[in-house]
Order: sequence, then structure tokens, then C-alpha cells
Amino acid sequence: MIRVQKWHKPPGLCCRKPAIRAAKSASLAAYATWVLFSLTAAFAQAPTEQMVELSVRVIGAVQKDGKMQPAATAGGFLLDSKHVVTTDACCGKTEDGLEKTALVVQGQNGIVSQPVWSGPGGVVILELKNAAQAAAATLAPLKLTSQGQSVYTVVFPKDAAPTIREGKIQGALKPDGMDVQVYKAAPPPDDMLAGGAMFNACGQVVGINVLAQKGIQFAMAVDALAPGLEKAGVQLPAAGQPCGGAQSDAGKGPPPPQPNPPSKSAPRWRLPQGGEWVGVAIIAAILGLALRPNTRQQVARALTTRRLAVPQAGYAPMPVPVRPLRPVLKGISGQYAGAAVALDNGPSLLGRDQSAANLVFGPESDSVSKRHCVVRWDAARRVFQLEDLGSTNGTYLATGERLPPGQPRELRPGDRFYIGDLRNQFELRMEE
Repeated sequence: MIRVQKWHKPPGLCCRKPAIRAAKSASLAAYATWVLFSLTAAFAQAPTEQMVELSVRVIGAVQKDGKMQPAATAGGFLLDSKHVVTTDACCGKTEDGLEKTALVVQGQNGIVSQPVWSGPGGVVILELKNAAQAAAATLAPLKLTSQGQSVYTVVFPKDAAPTIREGKIQGALKPDGMDVQVYKAAPPPDDMLAGGAMFNACGQVVGINVLAQKGIQFAMAVDALAPGLEKAGVQLPAAGQPCGGAQSDAGKGPPPPQPNPPSKSAPRWRLPQGGEWVGVAIIAAILGLALRPNTRQQVARALTTRRLAVPQAGYAPMPVPVRPLRPVLKGISGQYAGAAVALDNGPSLLGRDQSAANLVFGPESDSVSKRHCVVRWDAARRVFQLEDLGSTNGTYLATGERLPPGQPRELRPGDRFYIGDLRNQFELRMEE
């Protein structure tokens, strides 16, 4: 006779299934937390990355021999996906009378644009024909910026990736005859392009770079853009407090940017904008799938697989023609706006005396003296010289500094000055 023994459950076996279910729930919760972190991290951006993303080059291109060729290059920065701040070097006509087309260069793509506003100091706002890839800039007004604060500028070295240079604000000034404030910072970055942005350590725009001269970088405070933003219909977020929560970020805030932004920089949080909501919807759907069985590997692959951006068709980097450049005096505003006078054949005297001046001003230019100033080109040293000839109303640099009479001042290509008042402004350039 076979005895059948009654089977008893091992101790604790009755609790194993609930424990397994609890472990699975905890694992799914942890995985959901990881996906949510990935979602928020996707829209976090380091200040250094924000600076590089917003910074662009703007080329004033002309049609020659059936091809678009660059005639002038300036810096610039994106306000939003459809608007860029730069200088008027991108627009207008060349010395040969050719009309320039403004091309906003982001990466390897050039976007045709046109000016919609022109402001003080030759600053312009362009409207892009096609949208660029960028979030809206945040502006930090003058009241939130202080002496000693760290500021940063993106430069574009030849045949190299954009890099970031650091300086310190030395103070601010108000040029004579101009209702704007201009920052002074040092040291100025090499190869700085006028029209580019001056950023604070939080990646917010504090100024528009206008020139670098004698170890000083000058940038117009972003407050000057207010009329242009209103005219262009651009609404941007404004900083509500100083970067880092103090009047000076010296020794505070994120570490100074490096040429290649480190991945561990402090994130700059923002809500997704525009087409970025499509990505939110996709990741939200992935999150829903992550809570279903047997989908973890598919979700991981979807979140970690990088998709290469498809370059826009119809544009290729334009070859820069190697041609000799001539020193010229370019009229920016006033009686000689748009005109260019070559300086390699001799100095140019500006004034109302027809017998002495070769740039003669009419009687309506009452702020210009008979023999006001002279501009020379020193070919041996490759510098310009500007000298006031004892004028009544003065000769001024773009910074508002009045030149002492009879003391030539050395200037570089891109430097600007005005005579008498802001109605007659000029720029020194090297052109074909």
C-alpha cells in the first residue's frame, strides 16, 4: 500500500507573489522616474550652449558673375526663430552700387533676411525668410548689470568651432548726443564681430557689441532695442533679477565658459517652445509605453538613439574671394550716407570750405566747420588716422569721446566717428 503524504507549502511561499509584484511595481516606478528625468533634461540647456546657439554670423552678399559673394561680415544674435540683431554692414549698397542681401549663417545654412528696424549706432533687426533653430533670447537690462560682472562673447575662428571669451565690465557711459548706454569691458575678445551679443553668466543678453579698441570692448545696452522690438512685434522674456541673484557675479554663478562647453555646466531650465512640443508628445507617449510590459528595451533605444539633422538644401558655404582690399571712408548717415571715398591715394579733408575740403558739406550742415577734420591711411603701419582741425563742434568717436584738436588718433577697420553731431557719421573700412 502506497502512502500518500499531504503536501505543505514551504514557509513564506504564500508571500512570494505579492513580493514579486511589489518589486515589479518599484522597478517600473524607477524606470518612469528615469524617463521623466530624460524628458526634463531634454529641455535643459547650459548657459554656454545657449550663447553658442543664439550667436550667428551675418553676411552682406552681392551678386557677381552669377554667384552670391560676401561683401561684408558682421556678428549677430537670434532674438527668436525669426529675428536677428546685427549691424547695418549687412545691408545697403557697396561702393560699386551693388545691393547687398543679408544672409544669416547658422552652422552651414544661410537664411535670407531683410531689415525691419534700424536704431542708434547702426544696430538693425532683421526678419528671416525661413525660421532658424533657436529658443527665444532672454534680455538682461542695464539695471541688472554691474561693474566687475563677468560677460562673455562668442567668436568664430576661421576653420574652427565657435568659442567663448570672457571679460569684465569696467563701467558704462552715455555717448554725447545719443540716448543710449554703452558698456566698457576688458579684455576684448580677438576677432570680435560687431553686432554680436554680450552675455552674462546665465546666458542672458546684456548688450550688443559695437567695437573693440585699445584694449576695451564696447557694447550697447540691450535697453536700446526696446523701440525695435515693439516695431518688429517681438516679445521676449526679460530677466527679473541679476544673474546669480547679486549685483555682481564675481566669484559666483556658473564657472566661466570654456571653448568646448562642458557637459556638467549648470542647466538653464525652460519650457518647450513651438515645434518642441512635438518632442514632448513623443516622449510622453514613450512614457506611457514604458509602463506596459516588455517595452523597456524599445524605450531605451528610442531615447538614446541620435537622429542626424538633415541639412537644408539650396545653400553651400560661399567661397571668399581673395582680392586686395582698399582703405575707404564710408558714409553711414547724413549728406554722404552710402558713399565711399578711397584713402589709399591721399588724405581726405572734411568741411564746408570748397577750396580745401574734398568732402564738402552744404550750408545745412551747420555743425560742420569749414575745415573740420582730416582722415589718412598709413600704408606702412596699416592703420587709419583721424585728426580734428580745431573744429567748433568737435570730432567724436563712436564711444562719445571728443578728439583733442591737432592730435591724430589711430583707428582700425570698423571704427566709427561722427563730426559735429550724430547727423554725419562715418566708418573706416577695408573694401574691394
